Amino acid sequence: MNRKGFTLVEVLIVVIIIGILAAIGIPQFSASIERAKGGEAKAGLGHIQTGEKVYFAQNEVYTTTTTDLDISLAPTYWSFTITTSGDTYTATASRIGSGSYAGQTITMTQAGVVQGNWKYR
Repeated sequence: MNRKGFTLVEVLIVVIIIGILAAIGIPQFSASIERAKGGEAKAGLGHIQTGEKVYFAQNEVYTTTTTDLDISLAPTYWSFTITTSGDTYTATASRIGSGSYAGQTITMTQAGVVQGNWKYR
């Protein structure tokens, strides 16, 4: 008798292999997505830094609002704030949303120093 097809053991082995690959791949994919979302924060902080330099050159003081800067930010995953103190400023990007990354931050000073508690900084 000529039977074609897979045995139950062969199918189970394939399912186990796919499960192992998924267990490894899905967290790596999620981490890649989160690192990509961090690009929005880094780009926004870079725009703020450029805008603050131009604003300081014109007004000899830093501003605390992004509306005073000649930049446009369209935050999707991050919100941006600026704090000033004399001749220094700190721009902060805070992660929006709910989940394990909510509330994490990236900061940049006028000297370009980047810090924060974001996992993928």
